[in-house]
Amino acid sequence: MISNRDQSTFQGKIKNLLKKSIRSAKRRGAWFSLDRKEKGLLSLAIRVEVKFTSLDLLRAITSVLKKLEEHGNTLYSRMQRGFKLAWAFSEFAVAAGNAYAKEWRRDRSYADYLGSIFQREIGGISSL
Repeated sequence: MISNRDQSTFQGKIKNLLKKSIRSAKRRGAWFSLDRKEKGLLSLAIRVEVKFTSLDLLRAITSVLKKLEEHGNTLYSRMQRGFKLAWAFSEFAVAAGNAYAKEWRRDRSYADYLGSIFQREIGGISSL
């Protein structure tokens, strides 16, 4: 049997994990991929005094956190691929005489656009 003190410590750790996950998801933009129910579940789990002993509740929270993680990884890989492409296109344009093209290397919107256009899943460039 778990004592009340151990139970409250466990609940506190879960709530801290949820707060960190939400903060990170908002920074990455993954939070906005969730629907209203999923956002509400995580928000309520933090605000309300909930005992995390229900297996169904823990499964629901875990499912939403997994979705946040998957979206974050997709966003990261898209941006990484986009910056590689932006750098390559910039190099070519500078070599062709466009000195302004050096700015493309730091343009986050341009990199996001390139990353979303050349996604591996839809037959984009596979070597990047």
